[in-house]
Amino acid sequence: MTQRRREDEPVRIAAIGVGGMGANHARVLASMKGAELVAVVDADHDRAQAVADVYGCVACTDVDQLPPVDAATVAVPSSLHAIVGVPLLRQGIHCLIEKPLATTVDDCHALMDAATEGSAELLVGHIERFNPAVQQLAEIVDSDEIVAVAARRMSAVSGRISDVDVVLDLMVHDLDIVLALTGKSVTDIVARGINGPHGADHAIALLSLENGAQGTLTASRITQNQIRHLEVTTKEHFYVINYPSQELLIYRQGRIASSGDVDQKYRLDVNTEKVFVRRIEPLAEELRHFLDVCRGNAEPKVSGAAALEALQSVWQIQTILSAATPTEIQAA
Repeated sequence: MTQRRREDEPVRIAAIGVGGMGANHARVLASMKGAELVAVVDADHDRAQAVADVYGCVACTDVDQLPPVDAATVAVPSSLHAIVGVPLLRQGIHCLIEKPLATTVDDCHALMDAATEGSAELLVGHIERFNPAVQQLAEIVDSDEIVAVAARRMSAVSGRISDVDVVLDLMVHDLDIVLALTGKSVTDIVARGINGPHGADHAIALLSLENGAQGTLTASRITQNQIRHLEVTTKEHFYVINYPSQELLIYRQGRIASSGDVDQKYRLDVNTEKVFVRRIEPLAEELRHFLDVCRGNAEPKVSGAAALEALQSVWQIQTILSAATPTEIQAA
């Protein structure tokens, strides 16, 4: 754990990459108690300056221009994560790097080694870990009781520019959640997909876990509606999470019992319970956790090692999809 800081001493922090997600980092950090947003960095000078003007901080076009900082969030294109993150970590600057940690195993290890070398904390932005419904489910469910997990993460065709396929862009979220909830490793994967301009734009993966549990994950960037659902089956219960609404439902299956009716000898009671979940912005919760880690008050919930484990499954799925020559679709 990093050395503790005084509670009244703000963490000096920079937001590196202030496009869509990075701009949200800057927004939350600028309003967060215990954080001092001192700089934003973006290769687009006008964009960096516009964000800096809103929050009253320094605008930079390169990390070499940064004033002294204790920590940074990194939301540059995935292929640049190691290029940006490694020098920062070696300098002892704590980093929260947006998912995926990196696009190659060598880059992942370079980031992890740099954190060790610089005695810096490395966290990875798997934001669904901080969805309050997921946090509530993790407190309720016994990981040893989980027999199946199903996730659907589907979006309409978007003009958003992405340099990765749907597995690395979207499905990685649910792979991380499956590993975190079950605490088990993936032993086998079957996958199929449909190709787009950057690899698979629609993918389905069937996972077998080391305890015999199963995972069924669907991720798509070609559907007409946005769906973000997680379903967890245990021996006695069925849990359903709607990620955007932060809603958690529990279906409790009653026992089969005689009703005393000749025509209906048995009945099955299924009770539904809606769990109270205090709605919060997952990004704000994630960044509060990052500050706690920077202050030495917590251990990272999503470490480099945890992110790499999810990526190992991502790369295995990608290899399977490539070998299966997925169906081609026209680019939108």
